[in-house]
Amino acid sequence: MKEKQEETKADRTRTIVLSGFALVVLFIFAFGCYGCSYQPITPPDPEEAIDVTSRLVGSSWTLDDAQGPQEGLEELHNMVLSSIEFSERQTTPDQELSLSLQFADVPPLSGSLIYQEEEGFSLSIEDTPYPVIVVYSQSKDGKTETLTLKGQESNIHCYYLKK
Repeated sequence: MKEKQEETKADRTRTIVLSGFALVVLFIFAFGCYGCSYQPITPPDPEEAIDVTSRLVGSSWTLDDAQGPQEGLEELHNMVLSSIEFSERQTTPDQELSLSLQFADVPPLSGSLIYQEEEGFSLSIEDTPYPVIVVYSQSKDGKTETLTLKGQESNIHCYYLKK
């Protein structure tokens, strides 16, 4: 009888330890790569900014709606920006690049991509600056280029793929 009670206690202890181990392993699998994939937005230095603007000259970008319909940025009055087209020429080589913005149900608006060393790239529409950060990124294999528009106040991200 005593042996059976000790065996039952040992089985319970073993079950508790194995369950705890399984939960730890599950937690590691579920959240282990979160830190790897998160990259904070850091403003490019002046040399990187010149490289980025040279890549953007004459390019067209469309909203990535692979995850369903996108919401507009609060900073852009919740209007959905469906595409961005950059000018064929730069106004100032390291500071500003003209662009055309196509919103849903609104005629195209003109704007500028403006670089400031401390803040990175920001967006100006019809000569009015907006609190939107613009980040250019390229996949490691170089096949996919992405523009990310991030609202400074809303923290909403909209992703645009090169056409």
